[in-house]
Amino acid sequence: MTRLLIIDDDKSLLLGLAETLKREGIYQVITADSGNMGIKLAKENLPQLIICDLMMPPPDGWAVLKALSIDSTTALIPFIFLTARADENDKIKGMNLGADDYITKPFSKDELLARINAILRRKNMIQTEERFKSQKEISALSVKVYDLIQEFSTNQEGLAEAMAQMLALRDNETEEHARRVVELSVKMARRLNMEENLVHHIQLGALLHDVGKVSIPDSILLKKDVLTNEERAIMCQHPTIGKRILQPLGLPPTVLGMVQYHHERWDGSGYPDRLVGEKIPLPARIFALADVWDALTSDRPYRKAWNTEKTIDYLREQSGRQFDPDLVERFIDIIQDEVKK
Repeated sequence: MTRLLIIDDDKSLLLGLAETLKREGIYQVITADSGNMGIKLAKENLPQLIICDLMMPPPDGWAVLKALSIDSTTALIPFIFLTARADENDKIKGMNLGADDYITKPFSKDELLARINAILRRKNMIQTEERFKSQKEISALSVKVYDLIQEFSTNQEGLAEAMAQMLALRDNETEEHARRVVELSVKMARRLNMEENLVHHIQLGALLHDVGKVSIPDSILLKKDVLTNEERAIMCQHPTIGKRILQPLGLPPTVLGMVQYHHERWDGSGYPDRLVGEKIPLPARIFALADVWDALTSDRPYRKAWNTEKTIDYLREQSGRQFDPDLVERFIDIIQDEVKK
């Protein structure tokens, strides 16, 4: 069902409008009787469309629209103003702020439904066009992956290097991140006295861990702001997609496990399979520390890099939650050894 949010301080009108829309049988209707409640419910429920009264006690409709427009999770939600004022300047102001429509009270049920349907159809058309464009890009990348598989079918190291370079064509930070976490993961494996062939597999897995991101649309992969819930759900598919890309190549299970499980968490709150504790393969647990360390100590578009002390504090805080508690201090020892050099 299409999820709608109605915001109006007139409770009788609010309930009446909600019941009218519910009777259509295709809408899930959420109501808010104040601007603040409307902003809160919009962020919590991410409706497909918002209908908001203009003249309310602060925050009024203008303020609600402004608040939602500056939040990336709600900025693209279609927004309809309701008002008893037929002022043309108000309508122009609303459109300039990003409103999709402006309905003057009183209005008929048929008019309201027609406008809602028109806006939702337009939204669906735009989303379909974006999905088609993204699918074309993904298909082109899939061809490149296949060509690399053929070229390096007997050279796993060459394949890993070529795939990492291919990632750089879309996101140079992904390639640089992969190279940094390779070094940390290998140091940690050797600190644990792992056999050299397993260390080599961990090196390959660390280099290839984000290969599934070749399937993520640029609008999400290269976004400079925090991802929305829907965008995050798409991004969270990359470990499973990465394993599917690599599985036909006959790579060692250690490599495939690192690709699929590098976002699992010790307490079971990770993804994609919500594995708990030692059910997460040891190489993936090692890699998780290196991955998070590098992410936190590197600049991101939405935050500055953390310093060593702050990041070490975070690793200790997350011991037994995000990370294997038996590995955290050993990893910190490696970091502190590096700092002393």
